[in-house]
Amino acid sequence: MKASLLRRTTLACALVGLGLGVVPRPANAVLGVGDTVFDPTMYGTQLLQLQQATSTVTNLAQQLQVMIQNTTGGGAGVWQSSQSMLDELGGLIQQQGGLSYTLSNLQSQFQQQFPGYTVPQNPDQQEARNIATTLNTLNGTLADAQSQAQNFANEQAQFARLEGMNRTATGRLQAIQVGNEIALQQAQQIQMLRQLVVAMINAQNVTAANAVNRQAAEDASTQQWLTAGPTVPFQSGVASPIGIRPLTIGGHQ
Repeated sequence: MKASLLRRTTLACALVGLGLGVVPRPANAVLGVGDTVFDPTMYGTQLLQLQQATSTVTNLAQQLQVMIQNTTGGGAGVWQSSQSMLDELGGLIQQQGGLSYTLSNLQSQFQQQFPGYTVPQNPDQQEARNIATTLNTLNGTLADAQSQAQNFANEQAQFARLEGMNRTATGRLQAIQVGNEIALQQAQQIQMLRQLVVAMINAQNVTAANAVNRQAAEDASTQQWLTAGPTVPFQSGVASPIGIRPLTIGGHQ
């Protein structure tokens, strides 16, 4: 379309040039005055043609200027990736000593931390370690949310910049590029929201696993005690520690 408009502009300019270079042809004498005279109607016709050609060139120039504006960019490149921030947020839970979704060996670490229905060799030590891991996970999740909240000021500055670009867009391409930047910003906000959801699931699962593991360990210990049977020392003829004599039947012990 731009090439067609350029050809039309060139043609119109050529017509104007031809109109300016036209020399009025002499006509026969009118009313017997002199040998030759110029016909005044011919000047009027040539002037009208020149005005029409000038108007055509002006319109084509305006159309070309609009096309230049509509194809001029300048609204792209505002959006910036938040990958580094997402990585930092995910690492906060791990930095606090919690069980984080960012661990490469998360499954094995989870099973080691919460073995489930087994009798721990050192119940008190295992319980203390599980409680510490759970609290550290909750602390890291809270730090994660705080870090996102501290970034609100930077996000507001980006929104203000996009609004300024939208207000001063001079052509169609610039307006489209601003719209694309806003769409990218919206997608980034959704991604940050997903990160918070993942962190919340992380904290909830660790807390629930700690409670389930505690109950399972207690059940396993109880079952082991019942299976082995109670070991109550008892010897015949030996007085009870609380002074109760052995039961006698028929005068015999």
